[in-house]
Amino acid sequence: MKKIALVIILLGAHQAFGQQDKSMSMWSQSPMMYNAGSVATGEEDYSFFTNFRYQWFTVGNKPMRTNILNASFKIPDGFLGSNNFGIGINAVNDQTGDIGFMTTAVSVPINYTMALDRRNKLSVGVAPGYYQQGYDPSLQTWENQWTGGGFNPNINSEPSLDPDASYSTIDISSGVFYQHTLRNKTLLYGGIGLNHITRQKINFSFTGDRLYMQTVVHAGANIFTKKRDLRIQPQLMYFKTGPGSNLIGGVSLEHILKEGSAITNINKTVTVNYGFYYRHNDALVTTFGFKIKGFRLGVSFDANLSYFNQATNSLGAFEIYLKTLHLYKNSNKRDKIL
Repeated sequence: MKKIALVIILLGAHQAFGQQDKSMSMWSQSPMMYNAGSVATGEEDYSFFTNFRYQWFTVGNKPMRTNILNASFKIPDGFLGSNNFGIGINAVNDQTGDIGFMTTAVSVPINYTMALDRRNKLSVGVAPGYYQQGYDPSLQTWENQWTGGGFNPNINSEPSLDPDASYSTIDISSGVFYQHTLRNKTLLYGGIGLNHITRQKINFSFTGDRLYMQTVVHAGANIFTKKRDLRIQPQLMYFKTGPGSNLIGGVSLEHILKEGSAITNINKTVTVNYGFYYRHNDALVTTFGFKIKGFRLGVSFDANLSYFNQATNSLGAFEIYLKTLHLYKNSNKRDKIL
């Protein structure tokens, strides 16, 4: 029954998203995954981020797992010192199902950040990339291969009906990102990303379908409160992928346990944060993390609230990430990061 439920979940995901695409609950730690315009827009000069997600692990023997690795680098504009270029690399790989359906996407987001004035910045970016999907046809099984105790692929084996077991193609995304700083140093930001602009063809499908273009709208803030050791960080992200859409939003609280540099936020020595987010018609997401010097580590858990919870036992997904933040040695922002 749980395998049947997994099929239903995958079909529901297909209806909602139109395709298997990158998914993560800790998106606020690496927004350039969804918006090419947001690469290298933080206080740090360069950073590295890795994330692991394990989803639907109570349903069937082959739950979905997703691995993400990315890096971003800020390149100062020597002619206009207050502006900068940003360049990064995104790598995503996920796999699910008994036939090992796998998606691999690699992109190189590049942007330019313009200081409109002392309190406002605008970034525009594009991300050329590579997109591949495939499966292992040797893992397919059929009714006439059932032996009573399991499937035997050597009995009356039938060939795959799909013309190809994998395909690869180029993938192009773009985005804009805006930041506004208030007098009390509170940061407001938001952006729009357009992914799969090329709408590449899914070459192993029967009908020659194309990927839907994905529109992502996201916004957030780092609010300085009257309590010097407390920050409030609301986040919101909306996806529109073909006929489907999704919305997730919530808030995190960050407590500063030991304060470091007063020059830049990334050098605060020790912080701890926790938050709650709601993914519409799907799950309640709980997050917890901490920062020690230039290192961030966090975990999240998705408690499934939809009607699929009868199959998942409300265990939607588990996620863990590690992020490192760095400043160039000759950076005029540098107090000390370690």
